[in-house]
Amino acid sequence: MTAIRQTAIVKADGAVEVRSPDLRPGDTVEVIVLSAPAKQAAGDPYEWLKIAQEMKLEGPPDWSEKIEDYLEGGKSAPGS
Repeated sequence: MTAIRQTAIVKADGAVEVRSPDLRPGDTVEVIVLSAPAKQAAGDPYEWLKIAQEMKLEGPPDWSEKIEDYLEGGKSAPGS
């Protein structure tokens, strides 16, 4: 058995052509078509910000200035 690997473009009518000098007229062949999944459009990269805003999170007013202290439990973190 001989394997022939080709990439082809599906035509408007759904046809796919396979041409090879290794194929002889009258040969019986098995054709397996593997279709690549369609590429999905990238989502909104800022979607998580919209979700975070909808969550109405509460915290100290200086979170953005002292985030490292809060993450590491430093002296300026609430409750320290």
